Amino acid sequence: MEDAFAKVVQQIFNNWTALKLAVEHSMGGPNSRQTAVDCVNYMVQYCLYEPNIDPENIQEALEDILDEEFETVCEDGSPKEIASILYKFIQLLKDGNMEQCELEYQKLPVLNFGMIVEDSSSSEEENNSETHMEDDGWVEVKSKRKR
Repeated sequence: MEDAFAKVVQQIFNNWTALKLAVEHSMGGPNSRQTAVDCVNYMVQYCLYEPNIDPENIQEALEDILDEEFETVCEDGSPKEIASILYKFIQLLKDGNMEQCELEYQKLPVLNFGMIVEDSSSSEEENNSETHMEDDGWVEVKSKRKR
């Protein structure tokens, strides 16, 4: 159960824009990437082994991680959304509903920033995400000034 949930948390954290930006801008210090990996491990342990876990507790833990580890306050509502998703997976796994858990996992966004997952396909996925983002209307603007 722990491995299945760790896979879910990694996928969600890899696609969490607020966390991605915090890592990219080294808001967690020079080892921001490792801090994000540690946060995944912490959330897996917290969600699975904390008694009486609920979406509000998960949301609070996510907000605390962003604040304490990355000195970031997230005002876009994403911690609440992520908490709800994580709680859904916790319930499915605790009920032993692995088939439904896998179906829900397949529905998660496939956009991957390659922040935490360190397998050989991550660079391919990064390239795909850049293309996907461009298709969604994102445009990179480069400065013409020399600094």
